[in-house]
Amino acid sequence: MALSYKLINSPSTATRKMLTRRMLVGRVLSEDEEIVNSASWGAVLLVQGMMTEMYGAVDVGTKTSPVLAMEVFGNCPQHVVTMAFIGNVADVKQVLSALKSEGLVA
Repeated sequence: MALSYKLINSPSTATRKMLTRRMLVGRVLSEDEEIVNSASWGAVLLVQGMMTEMYGAVDVGTKTSPVLAMEVFGNCPQHVVTMAFIGNVADVKQVLSALKSEGLVA
């Protein structure tokens, strides 16, 4: 089953704030907040799917490009996960291309 995704180039301040809040829910380490806030936010690739597929997607994406991969916490059932790949536009697009090559996204 293919994962759903949305590529956001040059995310707005409002989008960054919303995602940052959702990525840091329940995290107690200030270093996580520092990492998210210091990341290059040229683009964000949001990918959603079953947990097992998402671990594979994160593995492929982070091996492909120097991007930050963070789980976006929400109200979804525990078996549906959203991940955000954050980085410069070229790196995030390279992640999307790799996920397509692996057949993880259509």
